[in-house]
Amino acid sequence: MKLIFKKLNLLFIFLILICSFIIVFCPLGKSGPFDQIYECNPDIIIEYDEELVRDPIIPYNETRTIPVTINARIVGPAADIVVEKIGQQGQKVKLIVDLSIETIDEGITASIAPPIIQFPVSEVFVPQNASISITVNKNLPAGQQKDVIVRMNTRKLGVTATLVNKVNITQEIPFIIGYYPRISFIYRDGNVRNINPEETASFNFEIQNWGNSATNVFSEVVGLPEGWSAEIVRNTTLGSELTNSTNKKTISFRVKSPIDFGYHEDRAIIKVAIIPKSIITSEVIGKTHYLYFIIQSQGFSTPGFETSILFVALILIFLPFAMKKKRKKEKNQQGGKR
Repeated sequence: MKLIFKKLNLLFIFLILICSFIIVFCPLGKSGPFDQIYECNPDIIIEYDEELVRDPIIPYNETRTIPVTINARIVGPAADIVVEKIGQQGQKVKLIVDLSIETIDEGITASIAPPIIQFPVSEVFVPQNASISITVNKNLPAGQQKDVIVRMNTRKLGVTATLVNKVNITQEIPFIIGYYPRISFIYRDGNVRNINPEETASFNFEIQNWGNSATNVFSEVVGLPEGWSAEIVRNTTLGSELTNSTNKKTISFRVKSPIDFGYHEDRAIIKVAIIPKSIITSEVIGKTHYLYFIIQSQGFSTPGFETSILFVALILIFLPFAMKKKRKKEKNQQGGKR
């Protein structure tokens, strides 16, 4: 009886060992309650140059390409066992990640390449290179931060038992909308004047800001001919339609021709440079625009001669009175001597 009981105990222990062996060394068998111990999850992180994404992306400009590094690994209580078992199956078993871009704001397009990346199954992060391309094709307000959302879907590993679960992960990549300088001009009363040398040629022109930021407009007279003088407002601030602020103003420009003594027949084409700068990012300067004004000055110029004429006229007016007074005084003196 004792011998039978002893044999049964040995058989029971042998069955337990067999079951343990199957559980530990045959995880790819039919899934059961114990298989969940070996299930791992992918861990994926995107790295990028933060300085590069801080460089604003200008609307209607060339596509901006941002290099990124995608790091992937598996995590879980039995990650080391899973890595070992998958390693025993050779290099054909890979962690596959499908990459895509989530829907973003209207006027922005983005893509990521390559769309599929394969990683070796590892407990430590394995890096793979990719790139995100961004284009802004709408006049969006400068200085705004937008985000590109990268979606990363992994595929399940394991034929009959799940070794690595499939996951759906997203990560945001921020970027800044850049300044898009765009201004227009209208000569309110033409750009040609005929004047006398003593006159001032006055012009008015309108500047309108079509850019995506409030703009400082700097005006400068360039190439002024010798003897000519000009006055213009150097700095004008214009709002933006995108922020519902006044985006146009009228600027006055005054020009004087040479006024040295003599007859003049002077003609000049005077150029005014207009330079837009963003208020948000003052270091960003737009393209320089030029306005042209044509002035012809014809006639006599007598600088200071009018004062001389007035002085002579005063002398001629007061001289007779002075002479009369002098004669009267002399006459009185002669009468007294008698």
